[in-house]
Amino acid sequence: MSAAKRSGQATATVLGLWMVLLCVVGASDTSGWQSRGSVSVLASWTGAEGEAFRHLLDTFTRRTGIHVDYQGTTALREVLSSEVGSGTPPDIAVLPSSGELAAYARQRQLTPLDGVLPSQERKAYGRLWTPRLSADGPVYGIAVKADLKSIVWYDHDRRRDTLPGLAADGRQWCVGMGDDATSGWPGTDWIEDLLLQQQGRSVYQDWATGGLPWTDPRVKRAWESWGSLFGRDTARTALTTDFREAGSKLFNADPPCALEHQGSFIRSGYPRPDKADFTFSRSLLPDADRGSTAREVSGDFAAMFRDTPQAQKLMRYLVSADAQRTWGRQTATKSTHPFFANPGVPLDAQGDDKVDRKIAETLRDSASLCLDASDAMPTRMRLAFQRAVLTYLSDTTRPPDGLLRSLEKVRQSLRRAPDQPWLSTVCG
Repeated sequence: MSAAKRSGQATATVLGLWMVLLCVVGASDTSGWQSRGSVSVLASWTGAEGEAFRHLLDTFTRRTGIHVDYQGTTALREVLSSEVGSGTPPDIAVLPSSGELAAYARQRQLTPLDGVLPSQERKAYGRLWTPRLSADGPVYGIAVKADLKSIVWYDHDRRRDTLPGLAADGRQWCVGMGDDATSGWPGTDWIEDLLLQQQGRSVYQDWATGGLPWTDPRVKRAWESWGSLFGRDTARTALTTDFREAGSKLFNADPPCALEHQGSFIRSGYPRPDKADFTFSRSLLPDADRGSTAREVSGDFAAMFRDTPQAQKLMRYLVSADAQRTWGRQTATKSTHPFFANPGVPLDAQGDDKVDRKIAETLRDSASLCLDASDAMPTRMRLAFQRAVLTYLSDTTRPPDGLLRSLEKVRQSLRRAPDQPWLSTVCG
């Protein structure tokens, strides 16, 4: 055999060995990646909030090797409904409404979390932040993010003793009802908080869970208190103002209004968040119990639509104090930082000033807290409530009786609708 042939055979042998080695290594890498897999997540966070959440998911991927396909959308309700209807739901969705969580649970679209999450983790949140269809039923979602309501924002340069006088003047309230398809929800927050501060937790819970008629005098009183507070001009301006713009001039040298009744999340949208302070609404709302300790809150609830090992791992991560501490500290110095219902998350991971700390501390006192009532109601009830608020604001001189009778008809019809469930409880 010639030297040239021997050389050619040797080269072919070496190349063959390299090909075999590359195939083995490649197959090993692919097999390893597939065993770790991927998980899809749908949530409403976009922009800076979405970026912060993506950073958290990237941390999860680095720790576990599981790829996360995240979709953030402001049209979460429509997108999720379409995906569930087509049989291609995300593995995990973060729902901004406990009522929608209940509806998907009733439709058997969700995986109960009792066998997914350690009991110690579930108990840490308490019943308020783990909604269920019945008192002893399974947990279908857990609040991975929370916000405090029942508060009024103002410029910290103002003296606190001037706030009651300002609150009595309807022109001093910064109010906006606009939010595209969900316009009117800031008004539902007003009425919910008024009922809570005037009548207490028991009456509020009875109403929010579908047991108290809309025509009850105590509910009517909350509507009339709200209507009497605003003059015609303030009410009509609210109808044409986006809620995100309502308090934008709150900290101007000569502001057109001085107070805003809005949740803790709104501070991140203020041009001067460093100048914002708040007081509890009980001290400023008309006819409120000044000694009330009740607070309205809202949450973003993570739920599993597809039960996979990867989804289970991500759920356990998202609800953990470790993940939320990381999430908070990555954004603690920014205006978009989140607050948490998990008592294991340190206060210093939820903001960097006394205002943030006060919010975080309040969210830990679950015995005083009640979930946003309209968020907890069936979708049809919530949407009817939002429309009624807008109608009422168009002419607050007219009694709300007709609107309340219409809302009561919706409530009665939903009591017989198995696909539109009411939560068993909304208060801690």
